[in-house]
Amino acid sequence: GGAAVKAYNVLPPFHIRQMWLLGGLSGLLYSAGNFLTIISVTYLGQGVGYSFIQASMLVSGLWGILRFNEIEGRDRIIKWLLSACIAISGILWLTYEHA
Repeated sequence: GGAAVKAYNVLPPFHIRQMWLLGGLSGLLYSAGNFLTIISVTYLGQGVGYSFIQASMLVSGLWGILRFNEIEGRDRIIKWLLSACIAISGILWLTYEHA
C-alpha cells in the first residue's frame, strides 16, 4: 500500500471547490448527448441516426481548425475540408436511402 499512497500524494490537487459547477455541467451535457443519441438511433435507424451522431466529429474538427489552430497549413486544411465533404456526402446518401 505504500506505493499507492506515495503515487496519490504526487498528484496535483483536484480543485473540487472551483471545478464542481463546470464539471457537473459538462457531465450533464455529456449524459444528455448520450440520451439523445439513443433517441436519434431509435427513431432514425442505425444507418441515418448513427451517421448523424458521427457527424459531430466534423463540428469538433471545425473547432480545432477555427478556434484552436490544431491543423495548420493551407494544404492540410483543404484536405480536411475535402474529407469532410466526402463524409457529408455519405451521410446525405444514407439519408436519401432511408427515405
